[in-house]
Amino acid sequence: MSKQPAWYETQLIKDMMGLMGGRAVRGITSNFFSPKIYQGTAALLSVSGHLASMLEANERRAFIITDQFTKKYSKKVTDMLDLIEMEYKIWSNVEPEVPLSTIEEGTRVCEEFKPTVIIAIGGGSVIDAAKIIMVKYEKPDQNLFLILPIFTALGLRKKLKYFIAIPTTSGTGSEATQAAVLTDTNRDPPKKLEIMSAELVPDFAILDTDFVKDMPPNLTKGTGLDALAHAIGSYVSNWGNPFIDAINLTAIKEVLKYLPRAYKYGSRDIEARDHMQMAALLAGLGFGNTIPGIEHSLGHSFGKIFKVHHGLCVGLFLPYSVAFQAKVTERWIPLCPIFGVETDNKSSGVLLKEFIKSLNNFIHSVEGPTCIKDLKEPSIDEKEYNKKLELLAEYANEDAISLSSFRAVNKNVYKKIFEYAWEGKLIDF
Repeated sequence: MSKQPAWYETQLIKDMMGLMGGRAVRGITSNFFSPKIYQGTAALLSVSGHLASMLEANERRAFIITDQFTKKYSKKVTDMLDLIEMEYKIWSNVEPEVPLSTIEEGTRVCEEFKPTVIIAIGGGSVIDAAKIIMVKYEKPDQNLFLILPIFTALGLRKKLKYFIAIPTTSGTGSEATQAAVLTDTNRDPPKKLEIMSAELVPDFAILDTDFVKDMPPNLTKGTGLDALAHAIGSYVSNWGNPFIDAINLTAIKEVLKYLPRAYKYGSRDIEARDHMQMAALLAGLGFGNTIPGIEHSLGHSFGKIFKVHHGLCVGLFLPYSVAFQAKVTERWIPLCPIFGVETDNKSSGVLLKEFIKSLNNFIHSVEGPTCIKDLKEPSIDEKEYNKKLELLAEYANEDAISLSSFRAVNKNVYKKIFEYAWEGKLIDF
């Protein structure tokens, strides 16, 4: 199939990043982006009150975006919209992983309805789809492959007044970030397309446990590991500052304390659900204002090629990402006490082994995999895996995150990491 390269796949961009070094770029991207955050049972009421006060009667048109599963949560939202006499239309055809066709269909419906507000109710796929539908609604001719995260402005919020995100999972952090991940179905096999712009950050994020309390265990696990990967990958990345570091460290502590409880007890432990919602948002703020680690490059490639849940993928590759960066940074060492690893009188080599073991143990505590051969959802044939090592390495190397890795990466490096990940071997290069 024909394909259009994304901006981060072009050789010019790769050469420029290579000359500057991934870390150098943070000097020109030191901003902080965040939605207005409303948490609790009154959050939706508060936001609807804001809409009532800020929108004239003829402006009250909300386009509600869901998928087939999260459509059931719409009534709680529409009941509030009815109170402020706001017209709405529900579109529930978002597909998982957001193929480009989803964006095309959603944009057509949005253009017909002409909303002033978009409300996304769902997990990462729904919120990411809403972000890009917003782009195409406001800028129909915008090339999605050429949206640069710095130096350019899209000029959104001319047709729309507000973009509201209501997450129904606790992990992606999309309700707080400037990123959206789609699937380029013109590739064979399909490939992740990453889009970043400060204008994609929702205006409001609503955290209400009614929208997440009934998540099944596997979704709780996958999205929770996604949040952990966001926070640890971002913290170790060297793109942080004291403000972002504090956010990431808090997110990590919250995940360690509350993910096992949320996974085990589900809706019977609302406190754990509440804390995991905030942990996911904090982790979203953490990586959304810095950059995640190469566990995301690895996970994007592996997940798309083998059709594995994104959160499981980045959780699986997180220990390899940390160990790989440990050769050039000690940013992982402050995480040791959080994981119960004593740091006194130990060489860095011994300490790293103990830390990675403790990280693996936590992932195992929620029945997450840390090597490919142990993956059950789905299980991967070793011969099939080895046949696709070149493609896995190619897709990882072409991922946007690779441009900003603190330690240099290339296709051969990624291939070696994928080889180590089959057995669960500690990175030693």
